[in-house]
Amino acid sequence: MKRIIKIILTCILIVGLLFLWYRADVDDYFKGKYLDMSASDDIFPLEGIIWTQDKGKVELTEFYRQHFSDTSFKFPRQKVKTIKLFRNIPMFGVFTAKTLKKQNNNLFLKFCNDTANFDFGETTWEISDSEYYVRLYDNNNNVVGKLFLCLENCGMTDARPFCPAMKYGGLSEVGLKTITNIINDRTLWE
Repeated sequence: MKRIIKIILTCILIVGLLFLWYRADVDDYFKGKYLDMSASDDIFPLEGIIWTQDKGKVELTEFYRQHFSDTSFKFPRQKVKTIKLFRNIPMFGVFTAKTLKKQNNNLFLKFCNDTANFDFGETTWEISDSEYYVRLYDNNNNVVGKLFLCLENCGMTDARPFCPAMKYGGLSEVGLKTITNIINDRTLWE
């Protein structure tokens, strides 16, 4: 009987540790250093029409367009040294890393900040639906940006930190083709 209790407690401990490892990885708990907007900086409403004192009623898409060229919102708002692509497989995705060659970092960053790669539109999907996620690291190996990519039957992205150039996160036809080519072109990766 004592042996059975020991086995059960050991299994509970292992499952608990695996869960904590999974949550820490998903949240970039130990390495995340994002420059997210504070509540006072967050000027981007999530939906509908916004009102401004000087202009009256402004459509949300137009409000985003007004900030496309604002460099303070350029993804990921920090210097990037390394970009890694992972398969979005719970617990095991960290073992699937591919590192983008450093000379191609600007290619990826240009993709993320080019409004032609994204569309305004419905973005109802879950991050767990994505096939890939990309982590962007600074010189100290901190995660300064993260982009989830749902390509198959979805064409959606979710970025942290927020970037108005990515609109609502939907990929345009050009954007879907571009990011698919970047992911599949083995010459771009180490």
